[in-house]
Amino acid sequence: MPYINADLHTHTRYSHGTGTPEQNVQAAIARGLLSVAVSEHGPGHLFYGVRGDKLSAFRADMLRLKAAYADRIDVRLGMECNLLGRGVCDLPDDYASYDVRILGFHKGVWPRDGGTARALLESLHLGRCDPLFLADALLCTAEKYRIQLISHPALYANVDLETLARGAGQLGVLLEINNSHPVWDADALRRAAALGARFIIGSDAHKPENVGRVDHALALAQQAGLTGEQIENYVE
Repeated sequence: MPYINADLHTHTRYSHGTGTPEQNVQAAIARGLLSVAVSEHGPGHLFYGVRGDKLSAFRADMLRLKAAYADRIDVRLGMECNLLGRGVCDLPDDYASYDVRILGFHKGVWPRDGGTARALLESLHLGRCDPLFLADALLCTAEKYRIQLISHPALYANVDLETLARGAGQLGVLLEINNSHPVWDADALRRAAALGARFIIGSDAHKPENVGRVDHALALAQQAGLTGEQIENYVE
């Protein structure tokens, strides 16, 4: 049976999860994962952003866990930053020090340009955005900040699949198959793969017991006929 060997998109009580980073790490070990990241929301999120003293405490906690569990699992410091505008996100200035850099469009941020503002309105069912603009904004920002993966594409606003898939493939940025937010269908995954996109499966767990739990995403990947060469953390 196929499985994943890493879960790089999990949350804890530092943002809007329920467990501690150590509980997520222990859950990942129990599931036999080789690597786990806690990737909390960037500081620009109005409701769940990790900033100030909380961000410092989160970093210290993760560095402690990296050392404490080094002989059992690869623990990674992550951040799921928020798209603020074309070429703009809320990664801290020391973003290169984060092992996992995820970029996502979320509703709880204040947009910096008109195109992203229209995406926010669409996410609130108050208007429509330009799918081409949103794809370009994600790609431009991903390139600027050396983003490694884009979380749950098209969850909140429509994004042009062809542009995003082709551009992500060229940049080497992975597109997430999110177990908690099934925004893809098998046909969309096949089309994105044909355009050069590569993927990663993430639990987006907000409880320790859901770390590494990706049954829906695995089934979707199998339905689409994707292989371990196309999914970074997929083992057949």
